[in-house]
Amino acid sequence: MTMLPVEPILAFALLASPPAPIVRVDDPAPISCLSSDETRTAVADGEVIQPAEASRHARHAAPGEVVRIRLCRQGEDFVYVVTTLKRDGKVARVTLEGKSGKVAAIR
Repeated sequence: MTMLPVEPILAFALLASPPAPIVRVDDPAPISCLSSDETRTAVADGEVIQPAEASRHARHAAPGEVVRIRLCRQGEDFVYVVTTLKRDGKVARVTLEGKSGKVAAIR
């Protein structure tokens, strides 16, 4: 294996420069959840599905008892964040698209 020569000034510049920040491009936008009144308004205006319907979608995706359901904004979109508790004691967090109820993520 042959080593390519590196100019000393270039090597110093590479070693002395601060590391570039790591930015994940697949990170979703931050989530901020709505109050009860804001949720009722979004449902009444037809912007999102009913919480009961979102709960059914979440239970189908991650069977268990729904212990919490919140309507949130992720960027410009509405999402439901549903927490389910399985019989074995494990917790699942299901994120659903607010308008369609389609499962976006399960953690």
